[in-house]
Amino acid sequence: MSKLLKTIQFDDSDENVYASTADEHEWAISCAFQFCDQQFDEMDGKTRQAFNNGFLGLTSFGYSTFGITANIMSSTLGDVELELAKYIFENFGAPDLKSAVEAARHEIEFTADLCADVPVGTIFSVVREFTLEGRIKESFHKIKLDDDHIQHGNIWEIVED
Repeated sequence: MSKLLKTIQFDDSDENVYASTADEHEWAISCAFQFCDQQFDEMDGKTRQAFNNGFLGLTSFGYSTFGITANIMSSTLGDVELELAKYIFENFGAPDLKSAVEAARHEIEFTADLCADVPVGTIFSVVREFTLEGRIKESFHKIKLDDDHIQHGNIWEIVED
């Protein structure tokens, strides 16, 4: 069994900052690959936010500001890999599905490596920036929740008056 990120939301702010928001509890990866051919100055505000701080949900292909480590079974991992491969093939010009599967596997392995040495229930955030050389630099921040918070999920809920 491996570990991967799942999307987690503490409030509804993701709905306000991203053009497309991931649903809670989707499997998720770092998504720097989506921005490799873009220029920061040419991104609109919501795309910049996704670039700066988003994890890519692998069901909706929307964004989440936070991910939380969770165990993933190898059969589920295969399904997630195939869904990402289809997304890469349809949206990023992979020459064939086999190449897209290889790219998807690489992206998932990168995120799984981030999760490998931390306990289930560790919260991740990311900060991305373009370097002067035009490369993407990612910094990941981790917060380990205590056992009581892991069991309860959401910390608070915002209710309209």
